[in-house]
Amino acid sequence: MPSDLGTPVVTAVQQAPTRATNPPPLSSPTQPASPMSTRELTAEAVLSASPSPRSTQPANWTAAPDQSQAWTASPADITAIATSLAQRGNATATPSPTPTRSQPTVSVRYDLLREAISPPATPLLSLRTSAAAAFEYEVQPGPPFAIADQPLTGGLRLFSPNPTDSSSYLYTDQKGILRFLAPGAAQAVELTASPFHPGYSVNIASSERNKHRVVELDWSADGRQFSFRIDTPAGLDNSGAGVWFWHPEAHPVHGHTFQIIRDCAHAGYRPCGFVNPSSARHWQTLEVQWSPMPGDARILLTLQLPDEGRRALAIARAVADPTYANDAPPMIRYDSGHWDLDAQRITVSGRRPDGRVVVAQVNAALADERVLLDGAAQGLWLQDAARLPNGEVVALGRHDEPGSGPLALYNQQGRRISAFAGDSAPDTVRWFADRSGVVLSVSGRQYLLRPASGALVDASQLASQPQFSEDGAEPAAIPEAVIRGAAYFPGQQLRVFVGALHLRETPATDAAILDTLLWGEYVAVFAGPYDLAGDRWWRVQTAQNRFGWIAGSIAGAPTVGAA
Repeated sequence: MPSDLGTPVVTAVQQAPTRATNPPPLSSPTQPASPMSTRELTAEAVLSASPSPRSTQPANWTAAPDQSQAWTASPADITAIATSLAQRGNATATPSPTPTRSQPTVSVRYDLLREAISPPATPLLSLRTSAAAAFEYEVQPGPPFAIADQPLTGGLRLFSPNPTDSSSYLYTDQKGILRFLAPGAAQAVELTASPFHPGYSVNIASSERNKHRVVELDWSADGRQFSFRIDTPAGLDNSGAGVWFWHPEAHPVHGHTFQIIRDCAHAGYRPCGFVNPSSARHWQTLEVQWSPMPGDARILLTLQLPDEGRRALAIARAVADPTYANDAPPMIRYDSGHWDLDAQRITVSGRRPDGRVVVAQVNAALADERVLLDGAAQGLWLQDAARLPNGEVVALGRHDEPGSGPLALYNQQGRRISAFAGDSAPDTVRWFADRSGVVLSVSGRQYLLRPASGALVDASQLASQPQFSEDGAEPAAIPEAVIRGAAYFPGQQLRVFVGALHLRETPATDAAILDTLLWGEYVAVFAGPYDLAGDRWWRVQTAQNRFGWIAGSIAGAPTVGAA
């Protein structure tokens, strides 16, 4: 990911101050600064004052080790920001007779400054169609919703586009009834194959009264078949609970749908009488993942084992055989697993069979384990790890026990690379098919985490006002002034507290660089904020009377603060 931080350059002030002022809040609240000597505190006070222009001299730094991780940017950004902050309190200045730069406050051009403007009207969010299946929606029957100019009736709960044909998709309404728009068809129709039947939905009042409530959808990689998972509400006939799939070629007796696995959640569950268990007495399916290779019938299942208080994985196949689900597949005790994009191996995480928390890789038989990260050795809980297209592995985790709090993204070295999502452990986790994002549902809200940048987005609006497109969302308008209610007011002076920060022509990491601001320099705010790709941009005036845009925070890590 391109970073908007320059090469860290730190300067020490040659002239001692006449009085010391309190330094700006440069340390993260979770990462206290190291104790500073009298000489270092004096230099800190000079940079923290509101000085007239004064000469500076370059410094040579000897940094003390700092193992804490307080930043939520990409690895390159974390290194640049954390190095700048950690080194401030451990400097050894070497005087030089050549002054390099002054650090004056900004003589604000009030004649160019505009008053704060009202927040822009929030447009309907747009989401790439290929990423739509990672979300759950809450669209009631009344509000209009359409994709490719086709209206979807009855509200919307789940949506899953055909990976090879943009004119075809699946969705469920608010009652959990499955509808299917086949390739080339004029409109979506209610699925009436087993376990449903024609007219099934007529007498269904709500999802809580739907014994065949569909709670998950997934396509085969070639777009020719799809699966649907049924989770029967308590108190209803649960004979259809489990995972089914639709095949385009109808069986002469059983039609287009066949069961992959029957759930046997507890004693008395009706499907338990129809299935031969394997290595567990009771189980319930939680997630279904088709192999990412076209034509591959293998399906990775994540199961809850209620008798053991843990999860397991299993490999099943989409076989047009009405007796296939009579035998439960072998279940291997890993808490979570996700296909690698080449379908050769599976990245597993959480507790392995012996209970130790790891991130590892196994083959398609869920064997031949190779540990990539020993979470237990680092005091980390890790789950839902996945291999990215560039070969890197990331996982959700935290320094604590499972279910104890919100999760963030961690890299393969066990370093946190994002902020924490929400205020508690997620209810569900769903990766984008291309591994460019992962969606966590937490306490009724949905958060999107981007592993490439570490960006965290509260995507809850997508649950109530989804708008799908092939190319993604239209970029928001760049504000021409400070937005009312923003973190800073028009003309407010800020100070840079990273080693070096680029001033750019426009708010983008690929825009032309106009200048590079050093640690301790002042800027005045003229417009913003503007959020793009996890970074928050502000248009500023520098002390040298130049105007441009700076990334005031990169993937949630601040680069400037109030003077």
